[in-house]
Amino acid sequence: MRARTTRFLAATAIAAGACLLLTGTASAVPAANGVPEVLAAAGSDTIFNVTAPIFANANSGTWNTDPDNYVNVPPVLTGTTTFTVPADPFNAAVTYNATTNVPPDGSSAGKAALKASADAGNGLIDLARSSSPRATSDPSTFEYYGFAKDGVTWASSATGSGAGLSLTITQLRSIYNGTITNWNQVGGGNAAIKLYLPQVGSGTLSFFTGTVLGFDPATISGLTINRFQENDATSIPAANQATAIVPFSVAQWVAQGNSVSPNKRAGFTVNKLTGAGSDGAPVTGSAGAYVPAFADTFLGARTVFYVLDNRTVSYGQAKRAVGFDPTDHAATASPLCGGKLAATLTQYGFKPLVANANGITCVKS
Repeated sequence: MRARTTRFLAATAIAAGACLLLTGTASAVPAANGVPEVLAAAGSDTIFNVTAPIFANANSGTWNTDPDNYVNVPPVLTGTTTFTVPADPFNAAVTYNATTNVPPDGSSAGKAALKASADAGNGLIDLARSSSPRATSDPSTFEYYGFAKDGVTWASSATGSGAGLSLTITQLRSIYNGTITNWNQVGGGNAAIKLYLPQVGSGTLSFFTGTVLGFDPATISGLTINRFQENDATSIPAANQATAIVPFSVAQWVAQGNSVSPNKRAGFTVNKLTGAGSDGAPVTGSAGAYVPAFADTFLGARTVFYVLDNRTVSYGQAKRAVGFDPTDHAATASPLCGGKLAATLTQYGFKPLVANANGITCVKS
């Protein structure tokens, strides 16, 4: 991997790079412009881990000769841990921490940070990681590049009161609306069910409540909803883990089980949800070789995205790693959208999208 720098360039060099960009092939993703830009992504926890190898590919030098530095901002920092986005010609270095300058946590926060960066013209955030689709509140300048399928199902402790169960979609909804309150009502142990949902602003939260459940349990009077950091069962108090029910990303569970992401499952398993378009197990295989097994017709299936704002100062180079133009073919799209990273996506628990007639495996919206 080639060394990355974050030096400032003279205005003439930046202008020359801009000219290179303008003279690139119109139908391809933007050409290398020679400017050492820092491209920072923030937002969704669900696609945080898979973004690391995607950015490593862009930083590797095997295809990308530009001296850019793609950096992946973590959604959560704890204790005294910090994360610094290096400086580039457009923005000074920024350091995130766990208290006074927390990173954007979740799809909504990532998209808000992207918009703020575009509004300010400061180049701080260039890509938003999102597990939720376009919202009516999004600016028209947002571009969504859907690149894979994830599944969201319910999870419980493998040794707890909900172990080994299969729920129907009706039962799941009845649990989350407070009609079913004990695991023994669905064939489990005699214990009150602890309801958990991800943190506010999570794309998994909005998808689970809006699509899978069809309602937000937090709006139901008298219902106790506990929060956890999405896809992190270790954030659930140990005393509650045996009786908790949580939504969980299939991709995150697979990646953690394949040891390509930190294991935060805490013994939780992703379980069958029947009557929702895919009645089988959501995952098959064994540790180190898990693969997603839900059908595309599964109610819990969703597309995950990188979101760009075409007003950002490094828009072209951001698209260079994760996007394409409408007339692109696989050879001229980014490696991600040209289908070259399918094996990586599968290892991280995602189902690659089906290529179109031009070999493009992303969907732009």
